[in-house]
Amino acid sequence: MICVLCWGAWALFSKLGSREIPPDTMQFLFTIGTVPVGLVLLIARRGKLEKSPRGVAYGVLNGVLSGIGGLALFAAYHTNGNTTLITVAAALYPMITVVLAITILRERFRPIQALGLLFATIAIVIFSL
Repeated sequence: MICVLCWGAWALFSKLGSREIPPDTMQFLFTIGTVPVGLVLLIARRGKLEKSPRGVAYGVLNGVLSGIGGLALFAAYHTNGNTTLITVAAALYPMITVVLAITILRERFRPIQALGLLFATIAIVIFSL
């Protein structure tokens, strides 16, 4: 629930900020805003960092993809487009995750989950009307 609440507020503040400043500045400030969270986590771990090179690489890649995705989202908000439509469209990223999980991780996909993806697709069409 904390994730849903924080990301819901994040989208709103992203739109508000994007009205005032350009997307690249928003992304830079977003990154600066994550520093205090990272410092608290580092202190809580008593400065111990992970030793798995693969895990660290995935973590850094996560940050790069998040940064590029955030920049694209801030740019969309900056166009003064419909906040609801932009946010809902961006929130469909789990569809990409599902496809990647099935193809790369070989996870199983049940018919009921396919129905959920269909409904999500229908929802974005309805929101765009």
